[in-house]
Amino acid sequence: MAGQDHSKFNREGKITNNGTEPTNQNEEENIVEEYQLLDSTLDDLNSALDYLEQKNDDIHEKLKELLQSNIDIRQQLQSQNTSMDSDETTNN
Repeated sequence: MAGQDHSKFNREGKITNNGTEPTNQNEEENIVEEYQLLDSTLDDLNSALDYLEQKNDDIHEKLKELLQSNIDIRQQLQSQNTSMDSDETTNN
């Protein structure tokens, strides 16, 4: 009937809901173990992602330094070429 509680007590005094919840202690322990394993696996994945993110940040920083170094060298070469061109113009 509507509104009736179909829960029953098992031998250990635990409430069961006609098979909708685990009634066996082993099943409950297995579920807890699975959640603990999942939690551990997620922690491992999180650590691995943190490591990869740090490596990515390091690579990005080194690339920025390399780019700046290349810009500086290019400017020096342009400056040298400009001064050589003006020396040649002055000498002719």
